[in-house]
Amino acid sequence: MKVLFVNPYICDFSAYDMWLRPLGLYYLAATVRRYSDVEIFWLDALDRFQAGLEIRGREDGRGKYNREFLEKPVIYRPVPRNYSRYGIPLDVFSKKIAALPEIDVILITCLMTYWVDGLQFTLHLLKKRFPRAKVILGGVLPTLAPAAAKKLALADIYVQGHGERTLLQILGDFGAKVSPHPDFSSIADLPLPAVDLAGTQKFVPLLTSRGCPQRCSYCASEILNPIFQEQRKENILTEIFQRHQEFHSEHFIVFDDALLINKKKRFQAVFSLLAKELPPQVQFHVPNGLHTREIDEKTAAILHAARFKTLRLSFESLAPEILRHSDQKVNQEQMETAVENLEKAGYLRSQIEVYLLFGYPGQTMADMEKALTFIDRMGLVPHLALFSPVPGTADFIRLQRQGVLTTPGNLLETNKLYFLHEKSGFSAAEIMQVKKMATEIANASLN
Repeated sequence: MKVLFVNPYICDFSAYDMWLRPLGLYYLAATVRRYSDVEIFWLDALDRFQAGLEIRGREDGRGKYNREFLEKPVIYRPVPRNYSRYGIPLDVFSKKIAALPEIDVILITCLMTYWVDGLQFTLHLLKKRFPRAKVILGGVLPTLAPAAAKKLALADIYVQGHGERTLLQILGDFGAKVSPHPDFSSIADLPLPAVDLAGTQKFVPLLTSRGCPQRCSYCASEILNPIFQEQRKENILTEIFQRHQEFHSEHFIVFDDALLINKKKRFQAVFSLLAKELPPQVQFHVPNGLHTREIDEKTAAILHAARFKTLRLSFESLAPEILRHSDQKVNQEQMETAVENLEKAGYLRSQIEVYLLFGYPGQTMADMEKALTFIDRMGLVPHLALFSPVPGTADFIRLQRQGVLTTPGNLLETNKLYFLHEKSGFSAAEIMQVKKMATEIANASLN
């Protein structure tokens, strides 16, 4: 039996490779490889490092995707931005699928609910090339929006939640030989993700925990990971040392939603050791926001000693109402303390990036100006995190009840740029003003 794992194209107003890696697919591929006799094939439309492609971007692995302009869906026509398909050139994708043998099962994912256009486009190409293959759709889309997924993305089977055990059962039902395996109820049961399938192993993803114990009303982590789980210290160390020794990996991208929760047990224990054992060219990056109130002096010192080069702190807002919805993630005093600790550890303030929520329902220009002025005074680098109403979250349900979002839901309404321009209450002039202010503050800090 031949199984093809696929990471599809993106259709959106913007997309940037901020170390965007299909970590869930890597885990599934590793699981199938270890516990079954199927033959695995891999196709990633977003992998900029495949053979024959021109690599553009930064030395740490970030960079722009190749893009092709598209006609906007009707709902997006008022949005003053171009709409594009992002990923490897179509001729490269076509050559890759043409070179594949006949495939029995296609396993495909979709990271964002509003990227369904890219999923549909990729599925069309795959079904045309492999008309007899069974299609399994898993990941974020069928987990958060199962009804919409079945309506918009025609597959044979839809898998919700973590799919390791379910996928092995499905393949067994299809006739594959499946060997005894754990139930995968613990993150410690998972094999090392199959990053060897990627175009490069210089920049590899890392997960030391699944989920988050906090309950922010706009976040789907609780739905995707109902139980917060932490990886064992020895397993984390084994993975990092194995990646460095076997693949010479130099950049580890930590995708945890809650890296610093229970920091003494996991973060401090692991990375204080790595700071001493790994060579200086090995660096860590945290694209997801760190819980700012957890950054005490010791944690800051370990972050710096272990060479965490990309730091983004979760700040969100100073508005009391937004803080209430963000589970009181951080206040002004906690932010000031965290920054002082990071500065003592050796970071420049221009190296500290801050996520600021923008476009949240009920947010005002005064809220944005107050928060940006605070970030400016602190000498930090702001990053606007555009609000997206994620299906299944408390905010999504509330917005449907208020009539802001349609019922049943339209996945394209959950696009963050569409929501900002059409649903947030901010005018086009205000949006431009906020973006200009954020850019000026960032440039002033960096310069």
